[in-house]
Amino acid sequence: MKKIMLSLAALSVFAIAGINATTLPGEATVLVQETTKIDPESLPEKVKEAIKTDDAVSLLTIKEAHQKMEEGQVVYQVIFESSNPGEEVKKMYDAAGKEVAQQKAVEPIR
Repeated sequence: MKKIMLSLAALSVFAIAGINATTLPGEATVLVQETTKIDPESLPEKVKEAIKTDDAVSLLTIKEAHQKMEEGQVVYQVIFESSNPGEEVKKMYDAAGKEVAQQKAVEPIR
């Protein structure tokens, strides 16, 4: 009988502790995106065509290319060397060569 009473008391304590558990305000959820650096020559043909027809970047040299998943879709981030020293131009394309708007990082509210 004592064992049953002790078990019920312990169970009650854990149940009450679970009810009072709360999430702290201002806690940020960080999403990590996996990015794979790829050779610029291995970009899909549609992406290469989009770059060639884009007046803003067609004459720039590709510095780096990355493949990543964003919202369940494969996108390609291409980093170009700018004509201004020390600056880069970044553009993102989907597999069909359509330019994708880059997402901005969301800062937690404090």
